Amino acid sequence: MKHLNTLKDIFQQTVRKKPHATCVEIWDGQKYLSFTYQEIFDLVTPLGAGLIRLGLKKGERIILLGENSPGWIVCYLAIVLGGWVVVPLDKELKTKELHKQIKRVEAKHIFVSFSFLPQLKELEKKKHYHIYSFDPFLQEKDSLSTLRQTDQEIQATYLKTKINKNDLASIVFTSGTTGAAKAVMLTHGNFVSDIIASCKRIHILSKDKMLLVLPMHHTFGLTAGFFIPLYKGIPVVLENNKTRVLKAFQEKKPTVFIGVPRLFHVLLARIENEVKRQGKWEKRQKALNLVKKVKEKTGVNIGRLVFRQLHKQFGGKIRLFVSGGAYLPPELALNYFLLGFPLIQGWGMSELSPIGCIQPYSKWRFYFTHYYEKYAGSIGPPIEGVKVELIDVPQKGLYANLGAKEGELVVSGPILMPGYYQDEEANKKVFIYINGERWFKTGDLAKRDAEGNVYITGRSKYVIVTPEGKNVHPEEVEEILNESPLIYESLVLGHKEHQGERVVAFIVPHAKTLKAYLKEQGLEFSWENIYEVIYKEIRQCLKNIASYKHPTDFAITNYNEETGEFEKFEKTTTLKIKRELYKFSSFQSYYSLKKGGWRKVVFNFKKPGLKDKEIIANP
Repeated sequence: MKHLNTLKDIFQQTVRKKPHATCVEIWDGQKYLSFTYQEIFDLVTPLGAGLIRLGLKKGERIILLGENSPGWIVCYLAIVLGGWVVVPLDKELKTKELHKQIKRVEAKHIFVSFSFLPQLKELEKKKHYHIYSFDPFLQEKDSLSTLRQTDQEIQATYLKTKINKNDLASIVFTSGTTGAAKAVMLTHGNFVSDIIASCKRIHILSKDKMLLVLPMHHTFGLTAGFFIPLYKGIPVVLENNKTRVLKAFQEKKPTVFIGVPRLFHVLLARIENEVKRQGKWEKRQKALNLVKKVKEKTGVNIGRLVFRQLHKQFGGKIRLFVSGGAYLPPELALNYFLLGFPLIQGWGMSELSPIGCIQPYSKWRFYFTHYYEKYAGSIGPPIEGVKVELIDVPQKGLYANLGAKEGELVVSGPILMPGYYQDEEANKKVFIYINGERWFKTGDLAKRDAEGNVYITGRSKYVIVTPEGKNVHPEEVEEILNESPLIYESLVLGHKEHQGERVVAFIVPHAKTLKAYLKEQGLEFSWENIYEVIYKEIRQCLKNIASYKHPTDFAITNYNEETGEFEKFEKTTTLKIKRELYKFSSFQSYYSLKKGGWRKVVFNFKKPGLKDKEIIANP
């Protein structure tokens, strides 16, 4: 068997082995459209030949903007298999941000889905930009149809294009949760190493089917959601409509589903809300207790049997859920385990193509041992070919070389990017050399156990060091707070003081649940009552963790009377909170309930029922 070095090798091998197997399916509003691997190949080849006819030089950057679709896939493959560099952009970006990133990578050619074409109208007027619109469903009305009209000779030239593993395949912009987005360069070898090693770790089968709702412009959605199915020659079902996700499960019966923790949280909440609506909550709790007792005593998981009707709602074929893109709370994973769903966690970064670690999956271990309950919270060991180490973080008082169990995670291996595009300053900050070998500083704090499993404990940038020298991981506190039915989401930050940082929190209450609770208690929906209830809830939630981790102050986000909801945090497309946007400023004010009563602190908000400019008087 030919050694696979490039994405072109992987695609051509799959087309050769499984030409008539389904590659991609998508709901077009009336029916499912389906494309085989041969059909995708037959669309990619003339389009790639069209790019040769345009005179594009090898290594030239080409922008790709649009929703997940067969059209997006064909464009991506046509670009990358011809030796050009694809730059997929986030469809959620505003027009100004898109223009900035296009200019940043010096791209002149842009492939864009019809629906996003208006955002590029300004660029279309400039002669040095060439914009081609594509139909998501590959109809002949798009402007790429002209490019695809090429003769056999040019197509043969395209197919013979030589690519090696060190050639740049893609430039991917990071999601920018910690500041300005960086342009990550990834080679063919980076992607191929990650695809093959990840596939080995979780044992993707030739009979599997993937359901993908994550955007492919993000490397997790691309590598885990499309490249791995491409490598194994299995179908991927695309679903862009979040309201149709459960419908897609039922209609297409996938066996593997990847998502971010927030998505798994939402799915679980929908299940629970439906159970409550049907008046079956007590029955469900008894069933969960039964599954838990049997598991604890025997190691056998009977969740799939007890909750077989629920499994039917997910199509009845699911064998594996995979979470990535953000920290997966162990409690959330354990909830899925009790329902009979294996939910394993992976970890990575765009700079790592992106998967660096994944929990190994074993059906036997899940259904007949306590393995996954024991290691809930772990991201598993690094994948094959990848090495990890812990290094000192002096500013946080962590000295791994002196025996500390915690430190900053550094990574080395074939999945590691060559660097950030034309950004030597950023490259100097993230690359270090240990015994002559290049390592990447992830910025994540981690621990390792005796078996080699890695546990992410937080971001080194966000660890809060209290005046007493104690380290507080915001994610740990947020995870506990978010378990409350009264709290939709939370954000824990460090507020700088002379001798350290105070732990403070932003809270987004769950409006519907909070209103019902206040009504049940005979209390009106007022800021005073809201703050008192949330304050007591925070204390109750955190009673079992050290007091130095407790927020000393908290703020509640704005309430929108039109929507009846509290303002939620702005997030990336992988649903991670953009932490850099939220800071405690000493020049604004909010009211926080402490033991001594109401106190003016540092956040500005509007009281329900008051006009925008009215200020609440300090009690």
